[in-house]
Amino acid sequence: MSCGIPRAVRYPLVAASLLAAALASCCAQAAEPRAEPVNFQQIAPILTKYCVGCHNDTDREGKLSLQSYDALRRGGQKGSVVTPGQPESSRLVRVLTGQAEPKMPPEGEAAPTKDEIQLITAWIAAGAKGPAGQSGDLPLVTPVIPVKVPPKLAVHALAVHPRGNLVAVARHHRVELVTLPDFAPVKHWDVGTGSVQGLDFSRDGRWLAIAAGEPALFGEARLVAVEGDPPPRTFRGHRDSLYAARLSPDGRWLATAGYDHQILLWDVARGQAVRTLEGHNGAVFDLAFRPDGRVLASASGDRTVKLWDATSGQRRDTLKEPLKEVYTLVFSPDGGRLAAAGADNRIRIWQISPTAEEGTSPLVASQFAHETPVLRLAWSPDGHTLVSSGEDRLVKVWEAQTLTLRQTLPLQPDWVTALAITPDSQRLIVGRVDGSLAGYPLGVEANAAAELPPPLPEVPPEVDYGPQPPLEALPQVTEVEPNDQPAQAMALPLPGRATGRIFRENRTVATQEGVLRPVESSDSDLYRFEARAGEQWVFQTRAAQANSLLDSKLEILDAAGKPVPRLLLRAVRDSVIEFRGMSSEQRGVRLANWEEMLLNDYVYLSGDVIKLFQQRRGPDADAQFYPESGNRMAFFDTTSRAHALGEPAYVVVPYPVGTSLPDNGLPVFTLYYENDDDGSRELGKDSRLTFVAPADGVYLVRVSDVRGFEGPQFPYELIAQRPQRDFEVSFTPASLTISPGSGRPFTLKARRKDQYFGPITVELTGLPAGFHATTPVVIQAGLYEASGAIYAQEDAKAPSADDLAQVRLVARGEVYGQPRQKAVPAPVKLALAARPKVRVWLAPLDEHGDAAAQEGSPRGGAASGDAARLPALRIRPGGTTAAQLRVVREGFAERIALEVLGLPHGVIVDDIGLNGVLIPPGQTERKIFLRAEPWVPPQVRLCFAVAQVDGNQASPPVRIEVVSP
Repeated sequence: MSCGIPRAVRYPLVAASLLAAALASCCAQAAEPRAEPVNFQQIAPILTKYCVGCHNDTDREGKLSLQSYDALRRGGQKGSVVTPGQPESSRLVRVLTGQAEPKMPPEGEAAPTKDEIQLITAWIAAGAKGPAGQSGDLPLVTPVIPVKVPPKLAVHALAVHPRGNLVAVARHHRVELVTLPDFAPVKHWDVGTGSVQGLDFSRDGRWLAIAAGEPALFGEARLVAVEGDPPPRTFRGHRDSLYAARLSPDGRWLATAGYDHQILLWDVARGQAVRTLEGHNGAVFDLAFRPDGRVLASASGDRTVKLWDATSGQRRDTLKEPLKEVYTLVFSPDGGRLAAAGADNRIRIWQISPTAEEGTSPLVASQFAHETPVLRLAWSPDGHTLVSSGEDRLVKVWEAQTLTLRQTLPLQPDWVTALAITPDSQRLIVGRVDGSLAGYPLGVEANAAAELPPPLPEVPPEVDYGPQPPLEALPQVTEVEPNDQPAQAMALPLPGRATGRIFRENRTVATQEGVLRPVESSDSDLYRFEARAGEQWVFQTRAAQANSLLDSKLEILDAAGKPVPRLLLRAVRDSVIEFRGMSSEQRGVRLANWEEMLLNDYVYLSGDVIKLFQQRRGPDADAQFYPESGNRMAFFDTTSRAHALGEPAYVVVPYPVGTSLPDNGLPVFTLYYENDDDGSRELGKDSRLTFVAPADGVYLVRVSDVRGFEGPQFPYELIAQRPQRDFEVSFTPASLTISPGSGRPFTLKARRKDQYFGPITVELTGLPAGFHATTPVVIQAGLYEASGAIYAQEDAKAPSADDLAQVRLVARGEVYGQPRQKAVPAPVKLALAARPKVRVWLAPLDEHGDAAAQEGSPRGGAASGDAARLPALRIRPGGTTAAQLRVVREGFAERIALEVLGLPHGVIVDDIGLNGVLIPPGQTERKIFLRAEPWVPPQVRLCFAVAQVDGNQASPPVRIEVVSP
């Protein structure tokens, strides 16, 4: 026998407090000395309070249920727990007193008092008789507790009539129908079974569904007529009180759910439960039908949202991103999105696919909404507005598409536990724990003033300053000490150079290895320059590159020596580093709450801003941050740092300095113009900083050692130039050996100068006869690599040196609005290898699961006409598509690891685990699924599969088409 957590429903508070008070009072009365024999009505509340949470007809810990007298007498896995007339032999008494193992309740849980145990002992000694001498469920024994003042009946739920002129109000034992906007009473329904927790009007407005019940006994839903007084229709089938009752849009089905973890689907016409939806491991707090009636969503205390087929009752998907209990959910009016919120303070929005099949409904937004748990959500019928209420007594109005905060209503006098929006989307109705009602306008004019501006772009706007002088032609000045105070700053010509040394001989003492430390503070050098608002300058140091011991730091200050703010970073979600810390070079790290992070999100880690490139492929994998390979980058000229296990992290959105950012309970970080190590990792320990002058004026640039060191071996050169955006592209590997009838992958790497982030298109022409390639290959905007493949036909001949001399690679991009073309060094060797032991094919699957036919000999897209005839994988943003991988083994029996290259950024091979895509020994096929992030733009690219064995053989290419939703 084991005993669980005492039953207590945290939400809503009124029902919970009344139940707790009733049980406590009953137990206190039961503990008083009595002359008459103890009866089961006195024992039932003790069992309910301490035992039934685990030992019930559903959970049956130790195969024991104490939910009814009959179940108690049947006993559990170790036999009978009660021996009438012999309390000393009864296992129920022995585990409560610690005379038998395991002692119950478990350590740390509330346990019966000595008086309560004595009451149980006396009951067993008197024969352990059932209720009134009969068997039956545990009765509800609630003493009458007189009240001294009229109670305030909390509002637990609201529902606006489809005509918009009435609103139903749920209270304890009662539902009221009042007019809008003045809340004048029209009629009411008395519900004698506990508090009413859920309301829902039928689409035609004729019926109102009411969710109620008695805790620990039963849940009951009623359908009452809005007009006239026909008797209500009752639906009782749950073993605990209800939190939600929802009518399907066509009125055919009634879905009910509550504390007993179950969802029942009722046939309204017959009044019978036709489906039991099981799968939640906690109380089900809310339900919502998708407007088309095909999908039912449920929110639970088990920290999940589940999607169900509303007809068959089959579970379609489980959305696992919430971190704590989920209290409320609501579909968008078009059914394409689902919002949910609860105890983890966040609002999450998922894009729900038409089928709602598992894995097809990605998270598209997650917003830290309140500093406390979120109680209710409401979505306006026009689809533009989402409203939330929280335990912080705030009601917030959001732009539904972007989850941008529009307005925060005045602080409420009590928790808002009910929300409803009128059919015209113009008015919000709120109901509070203190029993009050209120209405607020929701017009666009009332909200527009509070909208946030668009986020700040990652890079400053392009400004073409024309041809710039070469570095050696820049005017130069030499530092003269003292220049560490604003008034002593030396004039720096722009563009120009300065040479100096972090060293003040008269204020230092010698230490080991010739490095000098300051007595009071280390040396820093200040240079003065003038700039006009919007002007862009790039400052960088040359020190470590010239073998100086200086680890430089650059800062831009105003004329008074104060740091100049660059931008604001508004935290919208919080996280923490899990599993292990990360070095300053490391690209991979595990962050908590990773399921709600999206590719290209910025993450702030103690001054270091990084950008998500590849999501975690499961709980035991690292997320990868930009770039695609090499050491991790830092954005907005921040500096890559090492970070410890358990360090806080935040998903952030950049905004201009001076933006009024509504408080969402998370911090706002100010970034200043400063840099230690170049964020793009090109200058080693040297610094680089792009400055955009916020206003006309005089500014200072400060050079120092980030460690506080100084000495004669700390020289530097400070360079100030206009940004000169440009790009270069390289081809790897320089030598390719290709098997006839197969292909080999290659990589194009971009070097982007001065934050040129535009797309780069690379075309490959002039390949020898018998060779073809995937071309053009696009290095997407903001990315640094792209993959292609070169193929050799079965009858290809080894190319000569003259053949290779005809190969051309040209990279094209647009800089400052003008096309720019760069030659790319072509491969210096292209040779034929032996026949491959493994050949690979990648094929789309049609709606019947059949693979598209492909020619037996690889034929790449040497021209656009050829590419147009290739099989196509089509995928929508936020959706998935299936494909088949097939291999031909020619003497190769081992397992084959594969990857798919050439995919657009944001499209991945889903559900591959830590070991990637594998075809086991003896097998030749594998089905894979591609998933696209919701933000992936429409495009067409060539992709292919690569077997990571036998020389990395590439499959013939297929087109992947991201199509508009």
